[in-house]
Amino acid sequence: MKYEDLSFEMKNKDGLDVVCDITAVVPNPDNDDEPYVVFTDYELDDNNDFVDRYGKLIQIENDFVLKEIVDEPTINIIKEGLKDETVQYVNKEINDNLE
Repeated sequence: MKYEDLSFEMKNKDGLDVVCDITAVVPNPDNDDEPYVVFTDYELDDNNDFVDRYGKLIQIENDFVLKEIVDEPTINIIKEGLKDETVQYVNKEINDNLE
């Protein structure tokens, strides 16, 4: 794990356990208690860039559960949220901690 608070394990599409890192956090306009996250499992695309994955953090008692998001309308909301200056600043701090 690169940064314990921003890393987690999940099964990839092949059923293998992989370490993922959160690369961005975006406020959820519909629910402040369930922010959106952008994360990667370090899968590479055709351009050798890491594939971004999207999810929502849901708190259940004292734990958080990540619900992966795959629908384009919600992903577009997340991408729009990434353009906000405050979000960009927070995400720069997150990425600095990953390095």
